[in-house]
Amino acid sequence: MKRIASFIKKAHFIALCTFMLTGCIEEYNADLPEGETNLLVVSGTILSNGKSEFFITRSVPLKESGYEDYHTYGSNHTYRPNIVYNAKVTICGTDGTEYECRYQNGNYSYTTPSLNTDVSYYIRIECEGDVYESKPEKPIRTPDIKELEYYQKGDGANIEILLSTAEPDDPSKTTYYTWNYTETWEVRPTRHTEIYYDVEAKKSMPIPLSRQYPERGWKTQKNTTILTESTAHYADGQFTKYQILDIPYISERVSWNYCNELTQRAISKGEYEYNKACLQAGWEMGGLFTPQPSALPSNIHCTTSKKRALGYIGCAQNVVSKRLYIDGTKIYRELPRPGGYTKLTDCIEADCEKMVYRGMVLYIWEDSRLTQGTLTTYWGYPEDFDVRLNGATTEKPYYMPPFD
Repeated sequence: MKRIASFIKKAHFIALCTFMLTGCIEEYNADLPEGETNLLVVSGTILSNGKSEFFITRSVPLKESGYEDYHTYGSNHTYRPNIVYNAKVTICGTDGTEYECRYQNGNYSYTTPSLNTDVSYYIRIECEGDVYESKPEKPIRTPDIKELEYYQKGDGANIEILLSTAEPDDPSKTTYYTWNYTETWEVRPTRHTEIYYDVEAKKSMPIPLSRQYPERGWKTQKNTTILTESTAHYADGQFTKYQILDIPYISERVSWNYCNELTQRAISKGEYEYNKACLQAGWEMGGLFTPQPSALPSNIHCTTSKKRALGYIGCAQNVVSKRLYIDGTKIYRELPRPGGYTKLTDCIEADCEKMVYRGMVLYIWEDSRLTQGTLTTYWGYPEDFDVRLNGATTEKPYYMPPFD
């Protein structure tokens, strides 16, 4: 579950820990002075030979409309972050180079050319009469991902996603990393039917081919937890079988075909410390949209006033990624079970019509009335037949099996 944060008067920040981990409440002293609730919050990375993206928002009090709804489990409400739309964002180099970013789809971005590894880069933000700049950093090279694999100890054990990194340029120096991943998995209906009840005809009918339920679908989600670590306590400056993720064997994700695309980026010590502070404060990725404690380390400052800014802008020479596939039939897993069903014994057409109006789906029709028997029908919930109702898409991603 997501951690929930709320302010206590004069800067006390309470983070509700993930129930799965501790089931307790931690208190974090944010040291947030009164009146400092509209701070500029910036996140992003300057990336050589890639798309540099920056997210800029304003911090808001937790009790403002929308935020609590966002953290309510099962809520249909969506929290809309206080996005800054009217800023001018420029990627700058200490050699005088400049690239002006464009705002689109919630962020400022620019497809950056190859950056000079001897030059330091930063961003300049002009917003509402003030100018903010990040601390210049040289592009950091990211070592390769040597191996991405999975391991299951035995039946009933979870599936571990393990990472091994290649040797860094200088194994004697500590290397700092951050990771993101995107999971994609195949889903299938838990019930099947080839018939439906036709209210007008008052009988069961074959489902036309054009209206049949999809046989499979796909879901995608990105990690929300900040993943960061250093090689300070690892031999040769490398990670070997470092656990990135632990998937329960009962998870829908590993039922059939699963893919994990992991992206790795080497970061500075300052960005690593910022990530660690965010974790200590109880935040997840996307926390830049929420109120931020001013005690967090930040490499962004205002050059025109004493206003504070929060966040961290890193600079990367490259990022590396790797995909891992898991065939659900090759591991121990438990397939998702269908929901409840309704069995109508000795029913009539009027009973079937009521089930249709209730939104139930017919999947078994046993009619022996012509031989002095009765009509028995079985009805299930639509979500068990149609994967789209559970958030799946029927457009298969190109990187998912079966491959063409």
